[in-house]
Amino acid sequence: MLKETYLAKMKQTGKENPDAAFIVVTRSAGHLLSPSWKLLNDYKDGRIDWAQYTERFRREMDCDLCRSEMKRIWDLSQTKDVYLVCFEKDGENCHRHILMGMMVERFGRQDIDRR
Repeated sequence: MLKETYLAKMKQTGKENPDAAFIVVTRSAGHLLSPSWKLLNDYKDGRIDWAQYTERFRREMDCDLCRSEMKRIWDLSQTKDVYLVCFEKDGENCHRHILMGMMVERFGRQDIDRR
């Protein structure tokens, strides 16, 4: 199942679900499925709102490499719990929620866990 959590909670989540895979999708970790620094800074500095961020992020993810990585994660989530991990806490806007939605749209319906 595809799930999500944040970095400060990852250790505890790993103890609760030791067989899970954790994929840190942050720009600082250099992950392909993270927003560009420009997009991230435009949002954090208030130059764009969440709707604009979402639209731009979806455009950034519209490439063969990103689609391939999303498919790899999706396929893995069919056999085990896979957590997308970033900095934002539960209830905060985060690109990992957008990614989860994009994967459901592209690859089919699956229960996803958005805690």
